[in-house]
Amino acid sequence: MTYNGHIKNGVAILDTPVTLPDGTRVRIEIEPANSEFSTGKTVEELAREQGTQPISSLAALAIDWPEDESVDELLALVREVRN
Repeated sequence: MTYNGHIKNGVAILDTPVTLPDGTRVRIEIEPANSEFSTGKTVEELAREQGTQPISSLAALAIDWPEDESVDELLALVREVRN
């Protein structure tokens, strides 16, 4: 017998409720995602579709860091937002 479903928070959720006794052995088979996002496309094609350009140098990633802000304050903010 086959049941379909999805994973949510690491737990298999069946599309149709099924009552199975505790200890029932099951097998989960992963189906490939039905996504054509990157199928057969180059990085350049994906970037063009998204309206972005590949990074040509590390300097393009650099930002000016405000002198009055410490890295410790930034890390504290990131930790706060994550919790």
